[in-house]
Amino acid sequence: MARNRLKTTQQLMVGQQLRHFADFTEQHARWQQLMCAALTEVQLAPLRAQVQVLNIRAHTLIVQVSSAAVAQRIKTVQGRIITHFADGARLEINALDLRIQPKPSNSPEKVEKLEVKQDDTVSKLRQQALLCEEPLRSQLLALADKYEQS
Repeated sequence: MARNRLKTTQQLMVGQQLRHFADFTEQHARWQQLMCAALTEVQLAPLRAQVQVLNIRAHTLIVQVSSAAVAQRIKTVQGRIITHFADGARLEINALDLRIQPKPSNSPEKVEKLEVKQDDTVSKLRQQALLCEEPLRSQLLALADKYEQS
């Protein structure tokens, strides 16, 4: 029984699997550039950081987005995105598959900002209550008290 010898780095670089991976990585980077250009063309450039091309399968462009709101905005211009993307990639693309993958956002800084906003909300409610007549005044004050307790 013959032993398999360890391959050198050069032998691995020549291998077909590594070449296939390198080609796909290069192609994926190109797809991401095309998506950024398409978003700029349809005037959704601020969403570029929240959109990532995952793959193209069976004439469908598979894209990951960070929220349902972003997905909805992209859905409204999906025809133009598909056309721009297909022209640049020189591929036949008939559909856009959006997959929502939220990014974690529960950082301590955001929690502190939320608490500040809550205090601000309470003070605004109390200020508005002073400007209103009964029964709205008592309802606004009760709501402010409820906010403070939570």
